[in-house]
Amino acid sequence: MATTGIIALGAITAALVAGFFSFLNLIISKEQKVSEFRQEWIDSLRADVAQYISAIRYVATANALWSFHSDAEENGQDVQKIHWHEHWVALKVPYDNAARAYSSIFLRINTNDIDETTKKLNLDFLHKLKEVRDAVRNDDYDAAAEAADELNELVKPILKLEWERVKAGEAGYRWSRNVAIGLLLLGLSAIGSLFFGWFPLLAGGATETAVSPIQAAPKCE
Repeated sequence: MATTGIIALGAITAALVAGFFSFLNLIISKEQKVSEFRQEWIDSLRADVAQYISAIRYVATANALWSFHSDAEENGQDVQKIHWHEHWVALKVPYDNAARAYSSIFLRINTNDIDETTKKLNLDFLHKLKEVRDAVRNDDYDAAAEAADELNELVKPILKLEWERVKAGEAGYRWSRNVAIGLLLLGLSAIGSLFFGWFPLLAGGATETAVSPIQAAPKCE
């Protein structure tokens, strides 16, 4: 009866352990997927910021060239005339790219991040992003290009911080990993304790039951 109870208890324990590790595996898989999404977010933000800054610099350079030609023409200098329609056609694609990238960047940045350091970095970045936009709206393209360069520097710590999160893993993943390691060490300790606890008993029993050849030899009367 006692043997049957031990077997049943062992089966229940094994089932619980298997279920627990299946649960841990589910959490780890889910958190790894989140890390993959975070990596995609990093890559997409980097690409959007690069496209936005590139478009702003192009627009700033093109408008500087337009202003130079306009001023030179007004001063009677012999320069190639640029029609306003040609100027607009040249700027249409960069303007569209800048507008699209701006909206994408703005939607990606979380202004209510639970981490205060990340939150401050995000707010400073968005403030500079709006500064670039406002400069373009006011036709101050030199200021827009300068703010775009500053924007490039502000995004670097955000990308670095998010990359550190990816390397460390999500909170749920770290918790599951630590629990799994703790259970493994606990199991090894239990096995070690049982082994070193039973070994002296087994060794002692073997000593008591063993009969030396001298003791087994018949005594001479």
